[in-house]
Amino acid sequence: MGDRFTFAVVGHNEANSLHVAIGQALEAAAPGDRVWFVNSASTDDSAARAAALGAEVVDAPLGKGAAMAVAIKRCRDGRLCFLDADIESSECNIPATLRRAVVDSGADMVVGSFTHPARVLLITPALYTPLTRALFPEIREAEVAVPLSGLRVVRSDLDLGALPPGFGVEAHLNLQVNLTGGVIENCPLGAFEDPLRDYMNLACAAADVAAAILDLAVAHGRLSVAARVSWQVWADNVVAPLWRAFERGIFATHDFEQALAAGANPLPLSATM
Repeated sequence: MGDRFTFAVVGHNEANSLHVAIGQALEAAAPGDRVWFVNSASTDDSAARAAALGAEVVDAPLGKGAAMAVAIKRCRDGRLCFLDADIESSECNIPATLRRAVVDSGADMVVGSFTHPARVLLITPALYTPLTRALFPEIREAEVAVPLSGLRVVRSDLDLGALPPGFGVEAHLNLQVNLTGGVIENCPLGAFEDPLRDYMNLACAAADVAAAILDLAVAHGRLSVAARVSWQVWADNVVAPLWRAFERGIFATHDFEQALAAGANPLPLSATM
């Protein structure tokens, strides 16, 4: 039968949508597998709805990375499949497809790649790609197709380090698994939909991703603590238009354009001095 799978649906106040991910996980589960709803400090009835659907509710603090860290600590064997609780629809059963990719590849981490036609792609080209290519050039060719995908499977015994508490967790996992010699495979999932929420979490997510990359760069000797300051200033300039849009309560095309333009600015000259 291979590895035991634990399907961890992670969500904060996703009572109206969590049935999709949990339903897919229950369908994908084999005898002996587990289906969890990792309840990230929800204040709605997410926990009750998840339990009624048949998922085991795992209480966790607020923050995506903090919630995932609870699941990782709790899962002591096999594979851990993470799913976002806000999936509205998808072309395939996402956890079942990820499971097949793990069985076929045997990879240490499998990351779901997908298309989302309505979503503006910004954090990856403006922050993730330039920072990782500059600070971790040796793993440039090992980048995953959709780096910030929340749909992924990891081996429970991997050394994942200390996960950042917020939205930078996927960036951290990509780099950490590569840096510790793990094998990563992409898994095409086709198109899926989730709520864009008017991009109101975009600024926070962008800041978290930059912080996660810079934290790992310091931890692995790619940046000194002093040198990090100028890299943080560069990242802050990218995120600044997004914070301004957040404060206005609405995003416009020029906000995305300004962030992308800032991401195209030259990076600091020195990484380690």
